[in-house]
Amino acid sequence: MKKTVKFMSVAVLALSLASCGDDKKSDKDAEVELEMDHTMDEAMEMEEMDEMGEMSHATSEKAGETMKEDTAALAFTDENAMAVWKAYNAVREALVATDAPKAKQEAAQLAMIFSEDNAKLKAMAEGIAKTEDVAAQREAFSKFSNAVEAYFKNTINAGTLYKQHCPMAFSGEGADWFSNESAIKNPYFGDKMLNCGSVTATITQ
Repeated sequence: MKKTVKFMSVAVLALSLASCGDDKKSDKDAEVELEMDHTMDEAMEMEEMDEMGEMSHATSEKAGETMKEDTAALAFTDENAMAVWKAYNAVREALVATDAPKAKQEAAQLAMIFSEDNAKLKAMAEGIAKTEDVAAQREAFSKFSNAVEAYFKNTINAGTLYKQHCPMAFSGEGADWFSNESAIKNPYFGDKMLNCGSVTATITQ
């Protein structure tokens, strides 16, 4: 009887050890499977990020190409009107860069283009050129931009000018300007608030 009990105890112990071995093996297999799943998840995430990056890059390139085409297509009825636009844009870019001496120089060139037939615009351009105080230049540029809109509407014959607006300029009064690009580059704040603003209208033929 004692031998029978001893034999059964040994058998139970053997089965228990075998079961524990199976459990350890199962646990190990589970760990391997989890590691494989985690690795696959990481690989899929990396692939998705790469695809998104490629799509973003392609979109940026396409937008850049479109912008270049719009700029190249811009044209006016005569050389004088084109010169006005180029000088105006040079003043705008100087103010975007907060370069007061450059803005003064370009505004002087702008004033020289206008004949006495456009005495008002000539005088307003001279108002930008008479100071190197960038705050005063920006205020004068805002007034000139409002006044020159009709001139651009009457002389453009190809391409698009974008009328853009910053609602925060001049203590919240707001101010407009014109650009040959839809992207915002704010001449009233420069790099302090370079992208503040939006396109409110377009001038096209």
